[in-house]
Amino acid sequence: MKKFKKLKIGVIGCGYWSTNLIKTLEDYGFKDISIFDNSKDQIKSIKKKFPYLKDYKKIDEIVSLKLDAVFLITPSSTHYKLSKKILNAGHNLFLEKPGTLKYDHIKDLSLRADKNNSVFMVGYIYNFNNYIKYIKNLLKKNYLGKIKYLYFERSNLGPIRYDTSCIWDLASHDVSTSYYLLDKLPQIENISGNNFLKKKYFDISYIKLNFSGIKVEIKSSWLNPEKIRKLVIIGEKRMLQFDELSKKNKILIYNKYATYPKISKFNKNFFSPHANIYLGRTMRPKIKFVSPMVNELQHFFSCLTKNMKPKTDGSYAQKIVKILEKIDKLKII
Repeated sequence: MKKFKKLKIGVIGCGYWSTNLIKTLEDYGFKDISIFDNSKDQIKSIKKKFPYLKDYKKIDEIVSLKLDAVFLITPSSTHYKLSKKILNAGHNLFLEKPGTLKYDHIKDLSLRADKNNSVFMVGYIYNFNNYIKYIKNLLKKNYLGKIKYLYFERSNLGPIRYDTSCIWDLASHDVSTSYYLLDKLPQIENISGNNFLKKKYFDISYIKLNFSGIKVEIKSSWLNPEKIRKLVIIGEKRMLQFDELSKKNKILIYNKYATYPKISKFNKNFFSPHANIYLGRTMRPKIKFVSPMVNELQHFFSCLTKNMKPKTDGSYAQKIVKILEKIDKLKII
C-alpha cells in the first residue's frame, strides 16, 4: 500500500465508512486527500480527526480537480447521479456497494467507464476477506463434500438507511459472497420481511435462494440488539462456521456430523437433562488476519497503476444488482 501513497485521492461523502477509509489511507502515508459532503457538520467532524484534509464547498469543485481516484461513499440513492458526474469528468471511480439501486443504472455506469477508459470498481469488500478466500479454497478442493446449504446472518442495531431497505444495505454483502463462493447465479425462491420504521422498506428481511440445488438463506436486520456476522455451510462430509466477530476462532470446521454415532458409543456423562450435540472432531484453522479494506484498496490501486479490470468491476456489480433488483421487486410489504 505504501508504494501508492503519492496518489491524489478524492472522497465524496464523509460519514462512518469514509472515516474508516481515510484512517486506513492515513496509516499507509496517504496525505493528498480532498473531501466533499453536503453536511457542514460531517465536514467539521471528519476534519477534527484528520486536519490535513482539503475540503470543498461544491461537488463540482472536487470533480474538477486532477485526481488519481475518487471514492464515492454516499447514500445508495445518490450513487447513479453522482457517479455519472465523476465518470464523465474522466476520473477513476471506487463506488461503495451495492453500486446502484437499478440494474440499468449500473450497466450505464459500466459503459461510461469503458468509454472513458476509467477504472471502475464497486466495493464488495468480502471478496477481499482472507477468511472468505480460505473458505472458497476449501470449496474448490471439495473439502466439505458436496455443498447442501449456506446460511448467512447479518444483524446489528443501525445504522438505519432511510433511502433503501436492509436488503440493499446488508443482504447485498451476502448475495455477493454466496455468488463469489459458489460461482453460480441463483434462482430466488422466497423473500419476506418486516417494516417497522418505514412503510416502503424492510428493516428485517429473509431471503431464500437456490444455486443449482444448493440452498442459501440470508437473514438481515438493522433492528437487533446484538451485532452478528455469521456464515454456516453444510456439506456432505463436514460443516463449517465462520463467525466474523469471534476473537479466538473465526472459522470452525466440524469433521463428523452426517452419521450420528450409536448411543452405545457415548459414556454415561453424555446423558443429562441438558441438550447435548455431537459435533465430532473440530478443526480450528489459523489464518493470518489482514484488513479486508487494505486488501481491497491494494487491489484497486494496483488496477489504477496497471490499467487492469478490478475483480469487482462494473460487470461483476451488474450481476449482483440484477439479483438484488429481482429480490426487491418480489418483496411484499
